[in-house]
Amino acid sequence: MPRFPRWWFWAAVVIPAVITAVGLVVQTPGIERTVEAEARKATTQGDLVVDGRDVTISGIPVEQAARVEHEVEAATGVRDVSVVDPELAPMRFSFIANEITVTGSTEQQAWRDQFVRAMSKQTHGRTLIDETKTQRGTDFPITTKAAEAVVALLSQQPETMTVDVKPGRVTVAGVIADEDRRKAIVAVFKRLFGDKTVIDQTKTKE
Repeated sequence: MPRFPRWWFWAAVVIPAVITAVGLVVQTPGIERTVEAEARKATTQGDLVVDGRDVTISGIPVEQAARVEHEVEAATGVRDVSVVDPELAPMRFSFIANEITVTGSTEQQAWRDQFVRAMSKQTHGRTLIDETKTQRGTDFPITTKAAEAVVALLSQQPETMTVDVKPGRVTVAGVIADEDRRKAIVAVFKRLFGDKTVIDQTKTKE
């Protein structure tokens, strides 16, 4: 004869476990709603997906990702935060005569407007032709400040020049009359983006 009757096992072990499991199933949506509410207090940007206490964020500019991630991590109830990075689409700056043409794409119109507005303040009187576009899941491959610096520098040069930007690579090309000025321009780009990132295709007139 067993030491304890079978009903004891059900009463002492199985039933409490079932009650706990049911409680967790019922409780999880409530936890997720609370976590999402707290995360939304921390940031109004991006799309949030909450799984238990973990939060996944998408749809934010790359240059703001670290700040948003830190803010959401500090929210009450949040355990872990991951950010889905957008695709960094190729970008080009073309400086020809009195015009500056910019191409590239980013996810939201508001990001695009802010980016273009910042560059337009650095043109030194040249016309900025905006050929950027909005495309879901993409972003510009350089920060707004870096784009401003590129426009501010090259809009003061009389020569035709181009800057092609891809993730981890910035290619500067053009024919510059003076060797010292050419070296100075390339040096500025290397300070901005790093020696290994910049591909120098500039040359002086022969």
